[in-house]
Amino acid sequence: MNSDGKRMRTLIHGGTLVRGDSTTAMGALVLDGGVITDVLDRWDPQHTFDGETVSASGCLVMPGLVNSHAHGVTGGPFMPSGASPLEEQVWMGNLDRHLLAGTTTVLNLCGFSGMESVAEADRRHAVNVRGATTHFPESFRAARLSDGGGLPSTLSDCGWSAESMVEAGAVAIGELGGGQTLGGGGQDLVYLPDAIERSTGIRVSPVHARELKEAALGRFIDPDLFETGAFAFAAQEAGLSGRIKLADLRELVVTTVMPSVEPARNGIREGVLEAERLGVPAIVHSAAATRQILLDLMKETRNRNVRVIAGHANHASYTPDEALEMAQRGREAGWLNEVSTFDLLYRRQAVKTRDHWDRLLTEPGLVDTMATDYGSEGRHDELIGAIQDVVSHGFRTLPDAVGMATSAAAEAIPGLAPNRGRLERGRIADIVVTDADDLRDVKFVYIDGICVVRNGDITEGAHR
Repeated sequence: MNSDGKRMRTLIHGGTLVRGDSTTAMGALVLDGGVITDVLDRWDPQHTFDGETVSASGCLVMPGLVNSHAHGVTGGPFMPSGASPLEEQVWMGNLDRHLLAGTTTVLNLCGFSGMESVAEADRRHAVNVRGATTHFPESFRAARLSDGGGLPSTLSDCGWSAESMVEAGAVAIGELGGGQTLGGGGQDLVYLPDAIERSTGIRVSPVHARELKEAALGRFIDPDLFETGAFAFAAQEAGLSGRIKLADLRELVVTTVMPSVEPARNGIREGVLEAERLGVPAIVHSAAATRQILLDLMKETRNRNVRVIAGHANHASYTPDEALEMAQRGREAGWLNEVSTFDLLYRRQAVKTRDHWDRLLTEPGLVDTMATDYGSEGRHDELIGAIQDVVSHGFRTLPDAVGMATSAAAEAIPGLAPNRGRLERGRIADIVVTDADDLRDVKFVYIDGICVVRNGDITEGAHR
């Protein structure tokens, strides 16, 4: 097949197929008409093949990855805070980065992005883009109080309700809560530095913003947790001594962070209960700031017909022990646990510890799925790198690790990637061919049987 975006019959042979709970060395796949038409234990090179032949020698051949926690992949309101939409070249670039790393399906958890924006992204880019919703009163109020730059003045003016979003194809409710509305990373990266700069003329780093925030509000985002000494030290380290009174700085932190926190917590409960009514899973923001509301909901949803997924159960605002306890208690309540890479594996710019990741993945069967969430400017660690990490650390076998980023995500969220996520005859041909030693070295990607990455480069078929 050429790079013109057309399907043709394709044979991929000579690589190791990652199939469900096993691998097949020197296996082969036949793709035709957008589906996998044959899965073979081997291919005799003496045989002729009517179509394109791709040698996967030295490579792994696996299903296209399914990222169930992504942001910034549509032109709609950005993040749970409903911020102004990203420019087209930015969200298209984010999709390119997902694609080049072997991700063929993403779930957009910017829940105020209407389905028209999701449909446009899905049409414009080869990556399968699916949508979720947070069109609920309290989530909307939290978004407006923290940012809301991409939102109208009232929820009814959005043009969408949660019901109409689901009717139009939204496959989940989420992300319920977020770092922007709950005093998390969004505050550290953007809102607190902006507020401090407006008041003092000094732009503090995200690290200094987080230190000021945690000294003023603690990890659980509560003004009663103020620590005078730690706050004074954080102000000095940020270069703010003498530029603003400590009392005024504390007030600035509180008034920037806190207005959206209560409605965001309320919105989590609101969305989880609506998920039961609407019949789709709910993805909640798991972090120290939401610990109590999540514990309450674990009790409330036990034995009820609702699926709840704890997003980024490895959130660094927890201690590793807290993260483990929350994941275990969620599992007891019937919840699923997702871990996110953020940038903790390779880049380590925002999240500098992997302790929470290691702690949860060390426990057999505690983590269900792996995703990325969103790194600064979209530069999170790749989902395919997470597969390599958990295999190299002995947390999972290769088939199990691949499953956590493919079939498990598809099964956790029905409608996200139907008939995808496994190398089986009759499945849609979303396929990744990657170097067996360095999984981040992706060679080929097929979506619907069309080659959209060839020899590590995006083809013309990826953009429409």
